[in-house]
Amino acid sequence: MNVKVAEHAGFCFGVRRAVDKVYELIESQEKPIYTLGPIIHNESVVGDLEAKGVKVIENIEQLHSVRDGVVVIRSSRGGKGGL
Repeated sequence: MNVKVAEHAGFCFGVRRAVDKVYELIESQEKPIYTLGPIIHNESVVGDLEAKGVKVIENIEQLHSVRDGVVVIRSSRGGKGGL
């Protein structure tokens, strides 16, 4: 099988911007950073963000347990589980 990768393969502008913003926040914030569901549908990137301390909120109960004053990022596509 011959697999060809497009010359411009990768994230679209909006996804790249969102991911870059989360990485910037990791470097500049001392407070915990959360995302409402995964910020993008890419297990490698989400895993890397989690390894750097970003926590993924999977449901409304987890959202209610987040304390005031932390950064919570929501993707533009919304979430599941009432998020």
